[in-house]
Amino acid sequence: MNSVLQSNKEVFDFQHVINSAKQNADLEDFGPDLFEEPLRMLLKCAANEVRFKPAGLMNFEMSVQRWLVNRLRYADAIKRDPEILDEDVSDPIIILGMPRTGTTKLQRMMSADPTALTLPLWKVQNPAPFPDEVPGKPDGRIAFARAIQEAQLENNPEFLASHERAAEEAEEDSDLLLFAFDYLMMYIITPSPTLLTWLRGRSSLNAYTFQAKLLQFLQWQEGGKKGRRWILKNPGHIGNLDSIAAVYPNATMVHLHRNLLDVVPSYCRLIESIHQELFEEVDPLWIGQDTLNYWGPEFKRQAAQRQQMADDVKLIDAPYDQVVADPLSIVEEVYALAGRPLTEVSKNAMTGWADQNTQHKHGKPDYSMERYGLTEAAIEEAFGTLDR
Repeated sequence: MNSVLQSNKEVFDFQHVINSAKQNADLEDFGPDLFEEPLRMLLKCAANEVRFKPAGLMNFEMSVQRWLVNRLRYADAIKRDPEILDEDVSDPIIILGMPRTGTTKLQRMMSADPTALTLPLWKVQNPAPFPDEVPGKPDGRIAFARAIQEAQLENNPEFLASHERAAEEAEEDSDLLLFAFDYLMMYIITPSPTLLTWLRGRSSLNAYTFQAKLLQFLQWQEGGKKGRRWILKNPGHIGNLDSIAAVYPNATMVHLHRNLLDVVPSYCRLIESIHQELFEEVDPLWIGQDTLNYWGPEFKRQAAQRQQMADDVKLIDAPYDQVVADPLSIVEEVYALAGRPLTEVSKNAMTGWADQNTQHKHGKPDYSMERYGLTEAAIEEAFGTLDR
């Protein structure tokens, strides 16, 4: 994307952004967690290399403010209730896999388990309670998420056709990692080549460490662990086994696989729908090459980490066809590896969710490899495999 300085310079001015967040939250202290360097880089790269549409610029500004205001509220809560940091979140069940491999279905099905801790959209968008919120009644945060969903349904139905979202349905934990600003998937919503190179040269440990703190905060709001485990899902976990093992040493993971000749063009269609809403330039050929450049190295790093860390992580593999035809069998295997009982109540809740939630509620998107300039050889070279 061409380098174009936005006319609204205040959106990208670090001190203005910080002061606005403090004013919006009516708080001053961000706490000891580091975020200033990656935020400065994000603002600089967004200003210089991303051509936002007006709606995209507004979305960027609102997202940065939401991340910062939540950080302020989190830091304030820790000062008042430091026991939040005693919460044990070391043993989540983590679903990973390339986008379009069934990760969303499996996460939401497992999140129907009443014995699980889950991450609906309203939680990942605002992990900190609103100032007037009554404990146990997050109505304002739920309403916020519903408003976002309704706006997307009106303005970008193609996005929802590719990735269905609802305020009270489980959503990717990548949203929590973005609060650190120091996370590779920030590039997907702020596609600056300089930002990608900078983030790729950094460890993801800072992002995962802060994510765990937000999970502690959310768990504390729900009355503590009570024998429950978090159900997490994020394609961006690919290539980050080292940070996951360091922050979540008792995690159990399941990696879903699907033929990349189906996955990659489907993912490109998802990204195109995002770009159409946010950015001035939408080039399918650029999206195709960028997808290879972004995910190929992460996929190869994941394969290398699997070899290096085989004895340090609990991880199973499952094919996409099994997610479609018999997802409960995957759940049974994951729970067994985690040493977690799977009761009839939990099974019935999960199968009930699956029966009521079919694919493509908002339509099925069309896509092809040709539209994005993709070939079988290019995909295999980028990823080192076709993963089929």
